[in-house]
Amino acid sequence: MTNPDPALSERYRFIDFLLLFKGRLTRAELVKRFAIGEATASRTIASYIDSHPDLIELQSNKKGYYAKNGFTPEYSHSALAGLKYIASGELTKKIDVDCYGIKAHHLHRVLDAKIVAAITRAIVNRYIAAIEYLSTTSGRKTRSVTPHAIFESSGSWYFRAYDSFSREFRTFKFSRLVSVIDLSAAENPKHSKSKDAAWHQMRLVRLIPHPKNPNPDTQAFDPGEKNAEVKELMVSEACLGFVLTDLRVDCSKYHRLSFYEYPLALQNRDELEDIKSMELSPGF
Repeated sequence: MTNPDPALSERYRFIDFLLLFKGRLTRAELVKRFAIGEATASRTIASYIDSHPDLIELQSNKKGYYAKNGFTPEYSHSALAGLKYIASGELTKKIDVDCYGIKAHHLHRVLDAKIVAAITRAIVNRYIAAIEYLSTTSGRKTRSVTPHAIFESSGSWYFRAYDSFSREFRTFKFSRLVSVIDLSAAENPKHSKSKDAAWHQMRLVRLIPHPKNPNPDTQAFDPGEKNAEVKELMVSEACLGFVLTDLRVDCSKYHRLSFYEYPLALQNRDELEDIKSMELSPGF
């Protein structure tokens, strides 16, 4: 869809983006995104509604504007852009200028924006979703999930959800989703984010320069330490294995991994052995 006014077209695109990935929007989001006044934001939304009466409706001044059933985006959107915005409010825009970096190589599957958006809408609106998912342990199955959070690790994106099939909270990988149906059914309070104990339980992690490194002060410099001191972090149990992987921490029992590949080592491994996500950490 094109608009003769570039500024208005960009605002329309953002409205379309919010309706896809959140299922709703407020005037305040346009004010913050474009640094415009509330009156201008109101006129922009009113103009969008006039142009697309079948896509958006006002539920109430307090709740804001919602996508109508059967909403189909008018613009193309990146799944990655939607994930970054929902996860941290981040919006990025590539500028056509001289660049001096190298081409990044990715082996990750390109995510389908519609599939991703069905999960992000369920998170924002506290809905249940029916997913078809490829699991490492149980293969291809249809599940009913209540997602509540998303995060990125090692270039892949994940969501945390209550899984009615296993009757517990689990972490799912977006790239293994085959299909998603947004059921628009309210979540069971027993399956809400507040009930995910592993997500909220924080554990102390002690990191040290790899003990087999002959020059530990050198690698301690990378994370900003002045010398080979212990670096302490508080990390969610659900994300612990992912975080330690991203930080390249040797989590093996006797620090047997190469210090060239893993400059840091986990000092308090014995205290963290009971955490399920530790199965994903290097050398564990």
